Amino acid sequence: MNKKLLKTLFGILFAVVSVALATWLFRFEFFQSLELKAYDAMLDARGEREHTSNVVIVKIDEYTMKELDYPVPRDKYGTLLAILAQSGATVIGVDDLFPTTRQDSISQAQNDQFLLFHNYAPNVYHAIGPFIPSEDNPGEPRATDNEAYQFLHPLSIPTHGAQFGFPRATYIDERPFDSLASLAAGIGHVLLHPDPIDGIIRAVPFFVEFAGDYYPTFGAALAFAAAQVDLQTVKVEETETGLLVRAGQLEIPLSSNGDPQIDYAGSNDVFKQVSLQEVLDAFVKQDKEVLSMFKDAVVIIGPTARSIGDHNATPITEISPNCFVHANVYDQIMMGKYITHAPFATQMLVLIIMALIVSIAAILLKLRWSAPIGVLVTAGYLWFAFSTFTNNGEVYYLIEPLFALFFCYASAMSYTAATEGRQKAQIKGMFERYVDKAVVKQILDNPELVKLGGEEREITTMFADIEGFTSMAEKMGPQNTVAMLNSYLTEMTNIMIEEYGTIDKYIGDAIMAFWGAPLDDADHAFHTCSAALKMQRKLLALHTKWIHYGRPVVNQRIGINTGKAVVGNMGAEARLNYTAIGDAVNLASRLEGVNKEYGTRLLMSDYTYRKVHDKVLSREMDVVVVVGKTEPVRIYELIALADEVQTDATKKFLESYHNGLEAYKKRAWKSAIDQFQQALVIRKDDIVSNLYIQRAMLFVDNPPPDDWNGVFVMTKK
Repeated sequence: MNKKLLKTLFGILFAVVSVALATWLFRFEFFQSLELKAYDAMLDARGEREHTSNVVIVKIDEYTMKELDYPVPRDKYGTLLAILAQSGATVIGVDDLFPTTRQDSISQAQNDQFLLFHNYAPNVYHAIGPFIPSEDNPGEPRATDNEAYQFLHPLSIPTHGAQFGFPRATYIDERPFDSLASLAAGIGHVLLHPDPIDGIIRAVPFFVEFAGDYYPTFGAALAFAAAQVDLQTVKVEETETGLLVRAGQLEIPLSSNGDPQIDYAGSNDVFKQVSLQEVLDAFVKQDKEVLSMFKDAVVIIGPTARSIGDHNATPITEISPNCFVHANVYDQIMMGKYITHAPFATQMLVLIIMALIVSIAAILLKLRWSAPIGVLVTAGYLWFAFSTFTNNGEVYYLIEPLFALFFCYASAMSYTAATEGRQKAQIKGMFERYVDKAVVKQILDNPELVKLGGEEREITTMFADIEGFTSMAEKMGPQNTVAMLNSYLTEMTNIMIEEYGTIDKYIGDAIMAFWGAPLDDADHAFHTCSAALKMQRKLLALHTKWIHYGRPVVNQRIGINTGKAVVGNMGAEARLNYTAIGDAVNLASRLEGVNKEYGTRLLMSDYTYRKVHDKVLSREMDVVVVVGKTEPVRIYELIALADEVQTDATKKFLESYHNGLEAYKKRAWKSAIDQFQQALVIRKDDIVSNLYIQRAMLFVDNPPPDDWNGVFVMTKK
């Protein structure tokens, strides 16, 4: 079977297994909690959404408790309701309980005053709950509370005999006492649904069924009132994704279990808030600024003091009064902002496609490509999920896909490591013996390099040789020669590698290296020159060590050239050598030998000089035709890097030398002789200056022909 096809099949297998594993894991509570936390983080990151502006929370806070105590005296409650209605409140929701069980402890006078003032507020909605049976009380239910049914039934929503699995109760533990229930404009239940995993309020039961009737959650009851919905026309329908409540112009999607997920508008501060006691004070003072905030408002009265205990955690706030939960439910219904979950099949399809991309990329592509693809796919999905949630309120899983993609990528990479590790080990063992580590890494990343042939590219080649090594070796003996040569080659090799060079081969005491391959190097010519200068200086440092051990001092000659060459693995199938060949390489070798004629140590061609002339200090030597060539080449002596400080003597020497060379080129023989002699005053052993003096003296009596171009033909290597 084709190797690539086999890898692709394994990639598909890893993708499918990873998705299946993640799906199975996220059936467990721990992993589900991670998904819930991710949803909370997304909700928090979205920040404040568009919301209504007419909700006002009247808080039973610490200030109110300090002035009035708790429960708030009923005469004060009645006064508050009358004030709110008189100030123009459209709907008033009381998230507080006035149960029948508490009547004995309330004075008749307070009750009468409460009911009297309540009559001035015909738009008040009261809370009911908790219920029996419940999750907290799963024992034998009580008999149906017929008295509660009698007073609450007129305020209910008919079920029309439908069964949709909403929570069902036979007894209401707390409800408005009979006289109060008769005055109520409507009823809403305050049953919340903390998540069983972490206790956070993310959803509420939309309806509670009691005695064949539906009672909406408190926020929904206020929304129905504000939208003037006829409760007798409210219907529940089944849809492909869950349930749908039709209430007048409102269409409210629910989950299959009837718990709508709350789309929190933001922090609690998005709603206007005022203390209950401040409202009473404002009425006494006729503070129009405070009272005007209730004009056309939906008002929710509820306890916010921590000591009362009517608090729960929400995705937005660590602890929040429950009245804000009801406010958010009201707000999302009025704004039409609903959170829905993408269909399971759609989420699985998206996940499988992503897993296939990541898995196959990890198996077929190199790490430098597969890793970015994996990151891109993951980041793209997170962006898509967050954008979809922010714009449409549709939720896609976050953590489960990340787990699946991680498993998928890890499996694919493990497979790749297991199948290709042996091959890479073999390649590394073969090549690291004679090429630079950078070359080995390049070959490991690109195994196709292990083939016959190569590629043409511009490189800079260096040949370095020890002057008179053969005769010196005969005097030192084999052991001393090997020790000295190993020390020399180690130091020179380290410098070449530090300067990004690739060691081609050792030829006795000579070293061939090149720059610009296999890795691209835009400054290969400069790095070669820098390496050459460092090698010369390191050799001077070695002299001190060698003298200490009684070994001779040696000199080094270096030739450098830049040009096109064929670079690659060449040789026989059984034995390959990463090397460079071509005329440009040969010229570097010839320039190493040309040093003998000029008494120099570092020579570079004009092709290299043009690449580095502004970065190095050099002097033009001659125009020569090297052995085996017909085309002349201008050569230069490499002296130092341009930013290195030079002595006054060196500056003066180079000035005289260059003046002499310019005069020589212009056939001003006597002027040239004078300038070169001045150079010799500073550097008496400069062979090149003496050479030009000899040539100029010869040309004084025997001028060259008119077509003379100054070329000197070499007869020795």
